[in-house]
Amino acid sequence: MNTTQHLRILLVEDSPTDALLIREALADVDDFEHDLVHTELLGDAISRCAASRFDIVLLDLGLPDAQGISTFRTFRERVPETPVLVFTGLDDRSVGLLAIQDGAQDYLVKRNLDPFELSRAIRYAIERHRIAHALKESEERFELAVRGASAGLWDWNPQSGAIWLSPYFKKILGYEPGEFPDDSGAVLAAIHPADIEHVNACLAAHLDQMRLYDVEYRIRTKSGEYCWVHARGQALWDQFGKPYRMLGWIIDVTERRLAEEALRASREELQRLSAGIQQAREEEKTRIARELHDDFGQQLVALKIGCARLDTLVMRSDNPEGALDLANVYKLIDQLVVSVRRIATDLRPAMLDDLGLIPALEWLVSRFSERHGVRVARRIDTGIDFNDDGATAVFRIVQEALTNVARHAQATEVVLEILRKEPYCVVRVTDNGRGREQDKRPAADSFGLLGIRERAWALRGDLQISTAPDRGFAITVSLPLDSIEARIEQTPASSSDPRR
Repeated sequence: MNTTQHLRILLVEDSPTDALLIREALADVDDFEHDLVHTELLGDAISRCAASRFDIVLLDLGLPDAQGISTFRTFRERVPETPVLVFTGLDDRSVGLLAIQDGAQDYLVKRNLDPFELSRAIRYAIERHRIAHALKESEERFELAVRGASAGLWDWNPQSGAIWLSPYFKKILGYEPGEFPDDSGAVLAAIHPADIEHVNACLAAHLDQMRLYDVEYRIRTKSGEYCWVHARGQALWDQFGKPYRMLGWIIDVTERRLAEEALRASREELQRLSAGIQQAREEEKTRIARELHDDFGQQLVALKIGCARLDTLVMRSDNPEGALDLANVYKLIDQLVVSVRRIATDLRPAMLDDLGLIPALEWLVSRFSERHGVRVARRIDTGIDFNDDGATAVFRIVQEALTNVARHAQATEVVLEILRKEPYCVVRVTDNGRGREQDKRPAADSFGLLGIRERAWALRGDLQISTAPDRGFAITVSLPLDSIEARIEQTPASSSDPRR
């Protein structure tokens, strides 16, 4: 989890106005959080640094107890381990540059102060101090640090072009220390042609405008392949503003870049899957609409029959004064209300409740044969005690299968089988239609089979399809009996049961 850096800052400034301006500028900085301690004397600043650690000191060169460059030199001699950012009220840069030569990390002219420049200068000063501190370590300790570092270090002279590359820098490129030359031209030549212009632009912006040098690019390894590296660096400038030294590091970020590529590929795949899911949703909507259409047709037939009976009752009333048998009228009205409610709300075929599964199937098959001219042979096992979910699923499977025959098969005969084959109930619909190529057998979500598959899976069942050119099409659904049969309630044991 990323957290904002928190800095302890010591401000040494005797002018209340300048101190207020610096405080306001720091308040507008959002790159880091800070605690600010203010003092007006150099001696007090040195004492505070001895008693507490500060991340950086903002030092004015004109104080009541010290003036000019001697202010910085005295502070640096007494507090050598703390980075210093010098403030000067002079228009020229001579004192500030002289302070940098003596060890200050940077300087700012107070009259040109703004939050962005102050933030940049503080962050750069802390970073420069860290690099400078590392350079001052002994040769032995520096060599140990280089060998143990997880980054490849480099030290470059922009004037002469001379460069030093750490052993780990060369290791990142796949070389042993003596295999890759300490040559800036060799490094530039190894950078990927598509990235070299961007690298040179970032380098020029850092050297000429003191912008941050922070760039990622591809570089050729010993094997001839390219790896991704993240490079950062910091230059040092002389009193004339010329860069005379630049130090930095690279780290191998190939795995991260590959992970980003994989993430992009995953997002693209997710978009494709989302499109497939949307298509499946549309197919499901079509299936539900078709089922509702069939249900509404069934309910409307029942409604018409009820209305006809009501009309007959009115027409045939034996009451000479035209009075009706109100009990029968109310009964019929109640039946009509139930039918209307079923039309509006019920997805379960009403005839299953009114007739039972087998008669409902007989009605469905009869209607199918009459409408499409297809003869249907039936083998139905009456020894299966279907529960509500099982009866609904079987009815819908047969209904969908017959619909598929009518729409796609061009068949003249169909065999419907509902058989008990422990531990399954097997529902099979076979036609003598055109069939399909064996190597082009339709998937479970094509040829109108989405609803059948989902109903089978909802009851832990299985769907199998068999087809061949001009040999028809067979749909076989195996439903576990324990999912579709009514459960038998166990009779509680009597009080005389010796096991109780």
